[in-house]
Amino acid sequence: MIKTERINYTLLNNSFKEKELIYPLTKRGFFSEINNLTQAILYCLEEKINLKICSKNWVSGNWSDYFKPVFNEYTGVIPVPNDVFIISRLDKIWLYYHKRIIKRNVLQNDVWNKMHHENFTNKTFHFPELGIEGNILQAKKKIYEIIINYNDITIKTIKDNYETHKEFVSKSCGIHIRRGDKVFNKRKEAEFIGINHYIHKALNIDPNNTKFTICTDDYTVVDELRLEYPNFIFLTFCDKEKKGYDQKNYNNLQSKKKKSDEVISILLDSQILINSRYFIGTYTSNVSRYVAIVRNNIDCYSMDDNLNSH
Repeated sequence: MIKTERINYTLLNNSFKEKELIYPLTKRGFFSEINNLTQAILYCLEEKINLKICSKNWVSGNWSDYFKPVFNEYTGVIPVPNDVFIISRLDKIWLYYHKRIIKRNVLQNDVWNKMHHENFTNKTFHFPELGIEGNILQAKKKIYEIIINYNDITIKTIKDNYETHKEFVSKSCGIHIRRGDKVFNKRKEAEFIGINHYIHKALNIDPNNTKFTICTDDYTVVDELRLEYPNFIFLTFCDKEKKGYDQKNYNNLQSKKKKSDEVISILLDSQILINSRYFIGTYTSNVSRYVAIVRNNIDCYSMDDNLNSH
């Protein structure tokens, strides 16, 4: 069924001839990019806009490094402006080129506010050929299933790490604990939540649970959990060297392999959390939001936010 819906999406997207959006992937966090791309795809379906992605300036590499493409790539020489918040002098030149010379009728700047406005996010979406019938969370779940189509290398890497622990994960509480720039930088996008709060939440849901799969960007979290709760079993795939993810540091990495390893790591974490018996995270994190949407919010619990806020 998913394969058919992927084919149907490509056909439907390519059938839109009058308007075209070139959507750039940029330097935001990986799942922030995926979340916003999904929203853009849904907006373009609703408005009958042909969507192409531009991933050549994507800090994480190219779309095809991880996924089998379902949409066309923009490969033009002139860059597409990729920051809707800070328009530099160069961005203005690119905007002029695309809007005035090439006469592109839709760019990211034209749709960003509209696709996040409540007039759009409160809609009911109806695309039966894509299996979409429902609110924005239900629609985004299906869009995720359509576009997150791992290539053979990604599948093998994830399976090699995950397969031997599959049974444990399915019986465990999956917990995503974000540290790094999310809670410690100047902008402070989320509040710090101590490990005890996560465990108390998990035990309130199931007092008999002793198995936990911990997905985090800071191995210190795992050390703290094992010290504080010696009678529980904690599984993690977090590298012992990790001390908190920082988007700026990631963007400045020169090694393509280190960047792609980080992406594979976050894809592995999301797969584990999706397949855990129940899930606890924070919806201020795009990883947690992605996991909850894919799980249909079944047995999902947040420590901070509401999944329905966009």
